[in-house]
Amino acid sequence: MKDFVKHLDDTVPAQLSALNLPGCALALIENSEVTDLRCYGYADVKAQVPLSERSIFQIASISKSVTAWGIMKLVEAGKLDLDASIDTYLTRWHLPPSQYDAKAVTPRLLLMHFGGTSLSGCGGTLYHDTWYTVDDILYGRTPSLDERQLEYCLKWGLDPDSYGMPVQLLHEPGTVFAYSGGGFTILELIIEEITGKTFTEFMSEAILNPLGMPESSFEIRDAQLPLVAKPYSDDLEEIPLYRTNGKAAGGMYSTITELARFACAEMQGPSGEPAGRGVLGPASIAEMQRPDRYAETQMDMDFYTGLGHYVLDLGNIRAVQHTGGNPGWRSVYTVIPEKKLGFVCLINSAGGNDLWMDLIQQWSATFMAE
Repeated sequence: MKDFVKHLDDTVPAQLSALNLPGCALALIENSEVTDLRCYGYADVKAQVPLSERSIFQIASISKSVTAWGIMKLVEAGKLDLDASIDTYLTRWHLPPSQYDAKAVTPRLLLMHFGGTSLSGCGGTLYHDTWYTVDDILYGRTPSLDERQLEYCLKWGLDPDSYGMPVQLLHEPGTVFAYSGGGFTILELIIEEITGKTFTEFMSEAILNPLGMPESSFEIRDAQLPLVAKPYSDDLEEIPLYRTNGKAAGGMYSTITELARFACAEMQGPSGEPAGRGVLGPASIAEMQRPDRYAETQMDMDFYTGLGHYVLDLGNIRAVQHTGGNPGWRSVYTVIPEKKLGFVCLINSAGGNDLWMDLIQQWSATFMAE
C-alpha cells in the first residue's frame, strides 16, 4: 500500500483543484489498524485553515451504520426483538392508518430499508435556528426545504414532497427496497422509548465513548464548532452548517481518526480481538454484515442489505460499507473483514462523489492485485 499512499500524495491535491473541492481526509486500514491518515486541502478555504486529523465532519448517512450498533446493543441486552412489531416499543407515536399492515413493520425491516416507510431524507435547519425533535419529524412538523436543500434533494433523486409530511407507509412491509430516513427516525424513537434517554445520550454512552470516539456525537457541541470543517457547495461556495433533523438517519459528526476507529471495530482486531471490540459481540457484527436480500445495482455492482450496512462482492471478496451525503458533505467507509482492510474518506463538499469513487476504485484494485 505504500505505493498507493505515495500516489495519493502525488495526485489528490490536483484532483481537489480540478473538481472544485475544498478538502479531503482519508484513512487506510491494514490488519484492522489505521496505517495511514492523510488530510488534503482546507477546512476553511477563505482563511486557509488546512484540514487536520482533528477536523470534524458531518458523516451523513454513515450515521445509519452506527445507529445499527445502538439497536444491536439493545438486542444483546434482551430489550428489543428485531422481528417484533415496532408497536411493541412505541407510545409517543404510531404509523398513521393506511392500506398496509403497520404491525408488520419490524426493526429488522427498518434497518434494511424494507419497512415500506416514507421520507428518503430528513432535511435540516441552520445550526442556530430551531432544533426539531424526533417526534416533530415523525408527525410532519418540520419546515419545508429551503432553496439550497431543494436543489440538493432534486440532484440526488430524493422526494421533496415527503419533507415536512408525517412518516407513513408507502409499501407493504417486507416487499420493496425503499431507502428511508423516516424508517431510521422510527428506530431513533424506539431507542429513546426503551432507554428513557435521549438518542444522543444513549449512543454516546453505549457506543461512541466505549469505542474511543469522544469527539464523535449525534449532536455537535458548541465548544466543538471551531473544529467543524466549513461545508461547501459544488461550486466551492461556503454554505451554512445545517443540523440534520433525523439524527439516526444522518446527523452524526466525527473525525477521520474516529470514524476509522469505528471501521476497524467492525473487523477482528490485529491481535485477534473480536469484532465489536467488546462493545458488541462478534455475532451481532456478523448479523449486521450478513447480506439478507438484494437492494439495488449501482455502478454495475449488486448491493445487498445488511442491518444498517450494505454488502457487495468485489470479485470473490466481500465488502461491507455505507456512504453518506448532506448539503456540504460527502462520506464513505468500506471494510473487507476477510482481509482486515478498510478505506475511509470524508469530504467537506457534496460534490465529492467523483473523487471518492475514483480513489476507492484505485484502492480496491491495489489490494486485489496484491
